[in-house]
Amino acid sequence: MKALERLWIGYAGFRERHPRLVSWLSRYAIYLVVLFFIMLYCAISLLKHMNFQSHGWDLGIFDQHIWQLSRFEFGFNTVRMVPSLWGDHFHPIFFLVVPAYWVWSDARMLLIYQAVLVALGAFPVYYACRQALRSGFCALCLSLVYLFFWGTMELIFFDFHELAFAGPILALSFLLMQREKWAGYLLTVPFLLMIKETMSLLVFFLGLYVILFRRKWFEGLTTCLIAAAWFYFITKRVMPPLSAGGDYFYFKYYSHLGENWLDAGKYLLTHPWELVKQTFWPLHKTKLLLFLLAPFLFLPLIGAFSIVAIPPLYEHLLSNYFPHWEILRHYHAVFAPIFIFALLDAFPRLHRWLARRGKEVDYRKMVLALCVIVLALQVPFTLSRSTKTLFDPNFYRLDPRMEKTGYDILSMIPPDASVCAQDPVVPHLSHREHIYQFDGNTYGAEYVILNKFLDCYPLTDRTLVWEIAKMYRDQRYEAHRFGYGWVVFTIKPQYDMDGKLQPFPL
Repeated sequence: MKALERLWIGYAGFRERHPRLVSWLSRYAIYLVVLFFIMLYCAISLLKHMNFQSHGWDLGIFDQHIWQLSRFEFGFNTVRMVPSLWGDHFHPIFFLVVPAYWVWSDARMLLIYQAVLVALGAFPVYYACRQALRSGFCALCLSLVYLFFWGTMELIFFDFHELAFAGPILALSFLLMQREKWAGYLLTVPFLLMIKETMSLLVFFLGLYVILFRRKWFEGLTTCLIAAAWFYFITKRVMPPLSAGGDYFYFKYYSHLGENWLDAGKYLLTHPWELVKQTFWPLHKTKLLLFLLAPFLFLPLIGAFSIVAIPPLYEHLLSNYFPHWEILRHYHAVFAPIFIFALLDAFPRLHRWLARRGKEVDYRKMVLALCVIVLALQVPFTLSRSTKTLFDPNFYRLDPRMEKTGYDILSMIPPDASVCAQDPVVPHLSHREHIYQFDGNTYGAEYVILNKFLDCYPLTDRTLVWEIAKMYRDQRYEAHRFGYGWVVFTIKPQYDMDGKLQPFPL
């Protein structure tokens, strides 16, 4: 309690000593914060890309897809090796990115677009929190929580993903809901659904929240019905004909629960202990839950809006695919706005709980202290993940000779040639009809670009070295060594089926 009083006295004293500064910050601080994080996100993404640390999966996949859309094409995605990317995941939200490609058609535009999009999500978070808490400072703290949450930072470090749209649009949806602008809220629902087919499950629970806690039956029921119909129509009628296997590809991650979604639901209802087991075991899942909830002091557990976290959480926990419950990648960014908005309901509940036990605490002081603590807690959790590489000098530089040689090689590749390249090279060459990720198969490409010093996904380092040695023995290709690990294999004219091979500069 003494610490709480000292914090409040310090906060109040600062406001009294610097009223003009406080007034200026209350107006413009959020804009400065958003601008700073736009620059930070851009710096992280662009540095990774320029230093050959970005990846074909998923940046190369989406870059080729959006490049095709910008040319009014809907072709085969050769990086993902699927006839249509909409058969893999259904994300028409990418039509919103197409105009950016008319301005600058480059993978770096995707990275900049994502940086701006994610950072702008802080605005609806800020205004929703300021309205609920009646404090610009607390709202600013929670906006910083959204921007610096480890899941958000992992999304930025993961290059690019459609889930970058989820947090900002969900935050806008909540803000419109909070302000009773239900027509605007309903307009955000289609955009949430267009992010990914499984977002319809989140939208369904968003509708349940509106019914149960906002007491808006028409708006909530409409949301639930639209989400349920969308999920059925997209996964049963739209995606199977577009997919390579003629079925919904990603149900394989839940096949241990049943033969289809209905069987999986029945199994979990009749085996509740299995649901508990899948929630906490293996222990990586328990660790994930701690990483999600501990930075928020576990307070979202008593917040009503946490109901919206159930679908994305169990989409990962019930999966048999380990990366879904790994504390990395892009999967967990959506929990930042969900848990922040859950705090807005948790704070008064906690205050009432303390009051019933005879512990009278000033509500404003309690909220201020909790917002500061939650913000401070983000630091150790975020810096224990990919963000710690910002303090590694090697993150900011690559051997300039190796980098220059790589870009010299890229400049030699004809724009219409077919290329098979190592994972970090793919996003630099994905604006073409035929670009493949090297996995030991060259797919008959005219050019094969490899470097044993770069990320070898999906191979191991040893396997990559073995595959390079095998390429030297491949009678179809001629090897060109450029030093610093770079080697380019060009297909011999007699094996060039398309006849597009051009003499390669030596």
